[in-house]
Amino acid sequence: MEDNSKLMQLEIEEKRKLPKNLKDKISTKIFQDLIVAVIIMAYFCTVNITYYKLENYKFEEYMKYFALAIILFTVISFEIAYRKNSINIGIIGIELLSCGILTLYIPYIFLHTTSALRVSIMILPVFLVVYYGIKSIIIFKQNQFKYRNNLSDVKEIVKDTEKNSYLDEESTKTYRAKIKEEENIRKKLLSEQKQRRKQREKHAEPRNKKRKSKH
Repeated sequence: MEDNSKLMQLEIEEKRKLPKNLKDKISTKIFQDLIVAVIIMAYFCTVNITYYKLENYKFEEYMKYFALAIILFTVISFEIAYRKNSINIGIIGIELLSCGILTLYIPYIFLHTTSALRVSIMILPVFLVVYYGIKSIIIFKQNQFKYRNNLSDVKEIVKDTEKNSYLDEESTKTYRAKIKEEENIRKKLLSEQKQRRKQREKHAEPRNKKRKSKH
């Protein structure tokens, strides 16, 4: 039992390492986020270029088209997330929706507000790099914790199983000892009864002989 427990412990420690299929799953999620990150960063770079290259009225018109396209992609991403029951794609849809809403306000921010606010939108790709870097780390850590937490649950089940098996084994031993003790007592009683019967028969023999002699 102890050797089996140690072997199980070693197997669990080995399984604490992320398996290849889980690593591939995590890599797929991170890759999806990186693709979206590159697209969004390229989009905001395009917005900055468009602002400097076009007249103000044309810039406002282009922003409307950009917002419409982003909202269309947002709807598609939500539909995919719903069909595949994917939280990650749903989060991407929320990120695209945020970009679409921000795009609607960009013409006002760029043309009618202070330069400081406009500059903060222009350097948004830098913040996106930090955001998606942190998000990738969170995805990895979250999946790693979930996997190892499941192993901990399995480990507790194994401990409970071993404990129950031990108790069952002790109960079986106690039951067998009790049965054996009862059997010994029964044999002893039968032996005593047999001896008493022989003694009664032995004492009864002289009286029987006397009765026969009188007849």
